[in-house]
Amino acid sequence: MSNDPTTSPLWPADSPAVVAHMSLLQGVVNRLAGNSASCKTWCMTLVAALLSLAGAAHAPAIVGIALVPVAVFGYLDTMYLSQERAYRRHFENLAKKIRQKEYTLDDLFDADAPRNAGDFWHALGSWSIGPVYAGLALAYFVAHSLGYLAILAIPASAAK
Repeated sequence: MSNDPTTSPLWPADSPAVVAHMSLLQGVVNRLAGNSASCKTWCMTLVAALLSLAGAAHAPAIVGIALVPVAVFGYLDTMYLSQERAYRRHFENLAKKIRQKEYTLDDLFDADAPRNAGDFWHALGSWSIGPVYAGLALAYFVAHSLGYLAILAIPASAAK
């Protein structure tokens, strides 16, 4: 019996270093996905807080400030998703190399996943980014153009 790990029929997939490398990449993808979800949570929370403040203060101008977290978190979320997709692509390329037994020491712990020019735009148009942030912005512009924001300026006692 040989001590050479390359004689295993599963080599390099059964190498502890390769398994650790792939786990590292999967961990990065999971963190990016979690950060993306947090962006949506924080955005919705801040927008709701600003809407509540605008209603309580009877100041509809505050609602316009809600577009700031929509833009900021929308951009961050898009960047997280584009980077996540780059890491998924890197993971898939390495998995292909492992299956074809082309994985080398040069590949080991290569954790760089460069994005290409289209990644940002592709992420921006995804079902998890576009409808959420564009929907919030569209809701603001529709409410503003139809005059619904003026309702916030009316004190509760005058509304009866």
